[in-house]
Amino acid sequence: MVGTAQAVSAFATAAIVFVVLLIAGSVVVSSLTTDALRPVRMSGHVVKRWSGYVLMAVGSWFLLLAVLPNPILGS
Repeated sequence: MVGTAQAVSAFATAAIVFVVLLIAGSVVVSSLTTDALRPVRMSGHVVKRWSGYVLMAVGSWFLLLAVLPNPILGS
């Protein structure tokens, strides 16, 4: 059984790791040159197309969960 102090320590550690990763990610993105970002900009229309399909699939899944009673777990 996990004590209160251990739980607080785990959440604090997770928060610190999240902040460090967020800062590291922002530093990496800001250090990219325009040459490295050019392929991303050129393929933007493709990303928009498949992200729309992903969004429709997720929306359909939520509608399925709302309509059917326990479609995955059964009764």
